[in-house]
Amino acid sequence: MIKEVEEMITQFNCVHVRWRNRQVLQLLLSNACIITIIISGHSGDIERIYIDKSFVAKLSCETICDAYLNDQFFIASHNNMSKIDFAYFTKRPPLNEAAKRLDKLSSWEPKIIQLDIPGPKGRRLDRCFSINTAQDMMLVWWSVGSGEAWPWSPMSSDRERANITILSINGPMIEVMTYFKTQCDPIHAHFSALQPHRIFTIEQELGSHGEVTVRACTYEVIRGQIQTVVVVNIPLKSTVVCLARNPQEDKLLLGLSDASLVLYDEHRKITLFTRAAIPPASISWHPTGNIFLVVSARADIQLFDRGFSSLDIQLVSEEHSPEKFFRISKFFKTSVTLRQISWCPFSPQSSEMMSTSMEAAFLSFSRGPVGLAQFHIGVRSKERFSTLEIVKEYIKNKQIDEAIRLLSSMNWDNESQSCYACLSAIVNHLLRIPLNSEREAQLEAALATFYAPKPPMLEATILEYREPISHLARRFFHHLLRYIRFDKAFLLAVDIGARDLFMDIHYMAADKGEAALAEVAKQRAEQIESNGLDTLDAFDVDPFLLATGQSHGRNNHRQSHEINESFLDQLPSSRHHPWQRDASQRNRNDDLHLNERNFPDLQDLGIHIDLISDYTAALSDQPDINSVQSLNNEVDEEEERAGRGGKVKVYHFGII
Repeated sequence: MIKEVEEMITQFNCVHVRWRNRQVLQLLLSNACIITIIISGHSGDIERIYIDKSFVAKLSCETICDAYLNDQFFIASHNNMSKIDFAYFTKRPPLNEAAKRLDKLSSWEPKIIQLDIPGPKGRRLDRCFSINTAQDMMLVWWSVGSGEAWPWSPMSSDRERANITILSINGPMIEVMTYFKTQCDPIHAHFSALQPHRIFTIEQELGSHGEVTVRACTYEVIRGQIQTVVVVNIPLKSTVVCLARNPQEDKLLLGLSDASLVLYDEHRKITLFTRAAIPPASISWHPTGNIFLVVSARADIQLFDRGFSSLDIQLVSEEHSPEKFFRISKFFKTSVTLRQISWCPFSPQSSEMMSTSMEAAFLSFSRGPVGLAQFHIGVRSKERFSTLEIVKEYIKNKQIDEAIRLLSSMNWDNESQSCYACLSAIVNHLLRIPLNSEREAQLEAALATFYAPKPPMLEATILEYREPISHLARRFFHHLLRYIRFDKAFLLAVDIGARDLFMDIHYMAADKGEAALAEVAKQRAEQIESNGLDTLDAFDVDPFLLATGQSHGRNNHRQSHEINESFLDQLPSSRHHPWQRDASQRNRNDDLHLNERNFPDLQDLGIHIDLISDYTAALSDQPDINSVQSLNNEVDEEEERAGRGGKVKVYHFGII
């Protein structure tokens, strides 16, 4: 049996891969033969193989270029004719039983019909399929930009010019619903996995001077007609080789011919660029949407997370020897070409597995062997490739910047629980270790993912997580105070607006001989107490909810921003940490990342500009030499432990 399978996969390409469950994999070859492989749940070895030739030599053509198979029907396309074959199973068992049975499809008595579809006649085109979630519409698309020479022939109608066709499927009936021609040549098209009437296409346009523009188009099928919803133009430096959209459908990943990777984030409206260690030939997102594989034609694999950070990979071994990419070709005596990679969509917990969790991905080679790659997550992890598990691994390996980058790529509105768990893990880790300039900037960047999100969060999300995250901000305040970071601690206390924080500054400043700061902090605490602002009754609505787009709110925030900058600039250098003095000039040019937010004025908060001016004027006096020397000695010792300085960013968090 294995020998026969090896002979068939060397003669015919695999055109369709179907995971029926965690342990049953079906391959559909270009001769319409179906190979069913039973895989061991814990080792990945082949247990049994079934070969089904029910459709061999029974279709319109001997070879097929694409196909789709489920428990209700089978459909196949051909590259040398504008015709498809549709087989409906008239005597199939009930759906709940069909998923468990491995009968030959001939026993289900398929009824085969042929259907002519729109498109150019007499051309050899690869007609590809995509089915919607309701399985009642089939998308057929093709690209004519193959560069192959064809004799000229006039196209007299829109039907012949079409390159996308929508088929309607209703039980044993199939018919053409609509068709149209895209503005540019499509390089990929598929139905949405979330909405049954939405279609995504990627069209590539080449300019006269070699410039490349990709059009990411979204269409809707409304009353049997296709209507354009949105079009996004992405300028590129080279042509697109491969692409993939994440399962959440808010990120589009493009692999270019110059080994570049381009990630368009529809939620944040940004485009990210990076360079892969291998030339991409295929891209596959993990079902969770948190990692993706980049595969070269020579079967080299590189792993990235959704934050565009490269993950190290290695074979399971007792020795720690991670690599940037893994070479599968070294296991073959001859050169192989990888055609596609398909993740198993079923969770590892759904199968009879050992204590370790494994993710499976099927590897299909051109006229060559097939393989199964198993990714071991570990014994303790039970959450697949979740964002929290990846963040924990980053923290364990002291890759805090990568963890924050992953957190920044998440959507608080759709993944609020995971976002809060990741934020808590990062902040709690940073608060347990000594503070330096790098860790201070990392704490600010982590908290800014909630207090300065792009785009703004929903009101419900802010109200749900405002209080628990404010506890993290208060811990950050005391962490700053513990390391004599009076300037940022004072600004954070202004943002939080709590009396007890100013009293903490008062006692700490008095203990360190900072009489001016102690007096100003005490005045501020008394002012909050007298005005009844300790409970923030005047601000029951979070300032982030006040973002109505009016110019008054933006001007107030701009005024607050200027006052804070002036306050920091007027501080004498003796009150600054060494890393702050080194980066003070650069910090003046940094954005606070909150310019689009509306915050209440400092005067509305009860903070008078004269109060800040009095404080900074008092600090301009010559400080006590012994106090300064003691502070500098503490800072120098801390910097020696930290190892290096860095760039400091100031985030104005607003009322917490």
